[in-house]
Amino acid sequence: MRRCRSVIFPLTAAICAGAAAGLTPLGMVAAQSPPSGAQLSVADRAGNSPGFEEIIVTARRRPERVQDVPIAIDSFSQADLDAKRIRTLQDLKTVSPSVYIQADQFQQDTVNVTIRGLRNYPSNNIQFDSATAIYVDGVYLARTQGLAGTLFDVDRVEIEKGPQGTLVGRNSTGGAILYTTIQPQDTFGGYLNLTGGDYGDREVEAAINIPISEKLAVRGAFSYNIRDGYLDNIYANPATGARNATAALGYRKLAGKFSAKLTPTDDFDVIFRADLSEEHDTGSAYHDLGYFVGTVPSQGRSSICGIPGTCNTVGGTTFTDLKGRVIAPYFSNVATQTVNTDPRAYNALLHSVARQASNFWSTDQADSNSDVDHFQTYSLEANKSFDGVNVKWLGSYRTYDSVGTAISRGLPYDTAQYQFQVPDYNAYSSEVSVNGTDFNGRLKWTAGFFYFREEANNQGSAMYLYSPNFPQPAAIAGHQITLTDTTRNGGTNESYAGYAQATYSILPDLRLTAGVRYTIDERDANIAATSVRFPATPATNAAVANSQFNPGSIMLNGIAYQGFSTSCALTGAEGKVLKPSECAFNVSKQFERPTWTLALDYDLFEHTLVYFTTRSGYRTGAINTGATNASVTVARPETVQDYEIGLKSDWQIGTVPVRTNFALYNTEYQNIQVQIALPNATFASVVGGGPCTQPALNAALCNGTTTDNVTLNAKSARIYGYEWDFEVKPIPDLTLTYGGSYLHARYTDFSYGLPAGYLLPASGNSNLSGSPFPLPQWQMNASATYTLTGERLGLPVAEVALTANWYWQSKFLANFTGFRFPDQQAAGYGMTNFRLDVQNIADTNLSLGAFVTNAFDKKACQPESGSTGGGGAGVLNSAPNATFGVPNTSGTLQCVPLPPRMFGFTARYKF
Repeated sequence: MRRCRSVIFPLTAAICAGAAAGLTPLGMVAAQSPPSGAQLSVADRAGNSPGFEEIIVTARRRPERVQDVPIAIDSFSQADLDAKRIRTLQDLKTVSPSVYIQADQFQQDTVNVTIRGLRNYPSNNIQFDSATAIYVDGVYLARTQGLAGTLFDVDRVEIEKGPQGTLVGRNSTGGAILYTTIQPQDTFGGYLNLTGGDYGDREVEAAINIPISEKLAVRGAFSYNIRDGYLDNIYANPATGARNATAALGYRKLAGKFSAKLTPTDDFDVIFRADLSEEHDTGSAYHDLGYFVGTVPSQGRSSICGIPGTCNTVGGTTFTDLKGRVIAPYFSNVATQTVNTDPRAYNALLHSVARQASNFWSTDQADSNSDVDHFQTYSLEANKSFDGVNVKWLGSYRTYDSVGTAISRGLPYDTAQYQFQVPDYNAYSSEVSVNGTDFNGRLKWTAGFFYFREEANNQGSAMYLYSPNFPQPAAIAGHQITLTDTTRNGGTNESYAGYAQATYSILPDLRLTAGVRYTIDERDANIAATSVRFPATPATNAAVANSQFNPGSIMLNGIAYQGFSTSCALTGAEGKVLKPSECAFNVSKQFERPTWTLALDYDLFEHTLVYFTTRSGYRTGAINTGATNASVTVARPETVQDYEIGLKSDWQIGTVPVRTNFALYNTEYQNIQVQIALPNATFASVVGGGPCTQPALNAALCNGTTTDNVTLNAKSARIYGYEWDFEVKPIPDLTLTYGGSYLHARYTDFSYGLPAGYLLPASGNSNLSGSPFPLPQWQMNASATYTLTGERLGLPVAEVALTANWYWQSKFLANFTGFRFPDQQAAGYGMTNFRLDVQNIADTNLSLGAFVTNAFDKKACQPESGSTGGGGAGVLNSAPNATFGVPNTSGTLQCVPLPPRMFGFTARYKF
């Protein structure tokens, strides 16, 4: 029996102690050393682990058992996903420690992916790369739009944690998610899955595999998924009789996959894939949780009057929204708190809050939102072997279009209309990689080249804003409707990289891995933004620098407004509005950086691996095409240096097999790309005229300010944490799992200077050093699967399986400066799912199932994804947004509720 060498890796001391107590690693039962890596491939070096399914991954560009790879990896098959009701990438957070995936509040089709605290930059343009790289069949998906689609016909989903700076396609700082579909097989077969449930849930999935000949096989798979929204819309207008019953957060998803595999010889194959999908969403919306009253006056009125529709407007009583609907005030007399009986006050915001109090899963939204997307991805893969050397080439083309709206989300009136578009996105990639072995199998190496290009023109948004503090849109400064139009923006990105990595068996049970990569990134952005104010007169036009007046009319929502002013929405570095002739310009940047990997792993026992890995990571610099001031347009590249020690072990407690994985990591994070939401006072004025100043903003006296996401680099942050996964089979029919993670992520040096034209948030804090990243600190998951054969049950079925899956996360940490703490903190929550499956009934290949998600109907809120470094990320929303993050103001508390309890049934037929 091999001696326990805890001196080499401190983590192994616990294993040694366990061995002394009789908790025996599985390999010790065999009482033999693992075979030499010079004799067997890495994937075979320790044999199979008794009692556990062997999971094969390709994290290092070659098939290996997940327990043999010296980084933290989670891997799931389609059966795993089905058993735990994992339908989308967003659901992966419930089964993978340190992974947090959240839908975007504005675009239902877009998700923000976080691994080990490294977050996506919340941006709709193509200039910011994701912290986590997503791949489908090896094709890099650079944009997070379209990642809310259904996972189906899956061979495996791999989650690789930590910087991916050498082998995995694109550089990423947080990790990578690899989604692999089933390849065409040489046997005929397929399946049909049907699902039905409450909330109008209807799903159809089907696949067929056809061998055309001995050398050619094709496969087709199809998914249709439709569900009504779970956020009931209770909007009604008794003054006009209008109603809106469209529930929010519903969807219709359609997808098809086609693949063909040609194998002319045993050492050569070619695979063509086409992946087509579309998504139609009813859009996101907020639920009103309540309201709070501050102390800061609103336009000279009581603070509570800052809540739209609560008091008489400035210079009037009612206000008229962008659709021409008239809203009377909640109070007919605010001093005496007399509630108004005018039917037009029905949709004052405080009435809306009261109506939603009885149903957490409700909204009161006058206008429904939507987004519609179409995605197409085509790829060609060729694999060739040359006497022990394997060469792979992968080329791809991806295109999509997207359009959508976010109109006064969750509000019974319309004072903000956000319209976004990506009419024509195109991406191309090409990669060649070579794998080989030398020195009788002791050296395993990989080298390759990667190229990626993406382009999108006329992508951006149109934002219409109007203040409900005034009776109606008028040609008075601060009373006008403001349109900010960035739909002429666009750009092109290119990336070139070369990489090499090798693993050398120093001893039969000790291996060294080293890798390096050099990346060159080129960014080219077209920035063009205009501002239109209406209605307007020559007098209001004269108040805006470099503005052009047009006496004609402009139409919005069927309403004509006389006169409008057009100006550039961009400023120079000094904060002065650019002339119309200067309002479109190009920014080009090149960034380049080497990254590397170094790892040492050691077989302490057979089936017990300990390792140390350190990696550098790099996320390329970016150009913020949504920025107003040219001096805050470019973000420098961010870098990470990661250190990870881990243990992967298959144990026995008596005869009970136990799988234990543990990882401890520390990340040094530099030049973090962040957004800070800053008030832009370039076009703003105070009540009665004059420029908007910091004291006026703090006193809520400014009209016409906008909130811009300013691009900055925080100097440094420190992230550390740990993850664990346990799997045990106390009896052959029962499998138990328990996993979790702890995350400590805070900025260590993050202060910034104020760009010209901007003001500080009313909280006045420009130093965010010490602020936590907006994420839960703890995440845990557990599952239990009990399986019985039909023979034991005396039933004509192959088996019956019952699965319970539980997920819990702690409350959100965030920077609450300027917010109402703890009212705006998202609470922690736990949710439990159950599933029952009956397999192969009466030898008919028919299987039936039933499931319930969020079985105990837990009420939970999704916080704002927001800006990375502050400005509301991780907090619950409040309305009006003009006072979001402004201390001591009044507002309503809002959130996007997570789904309620849902039931469903499934039927699956295999042939």
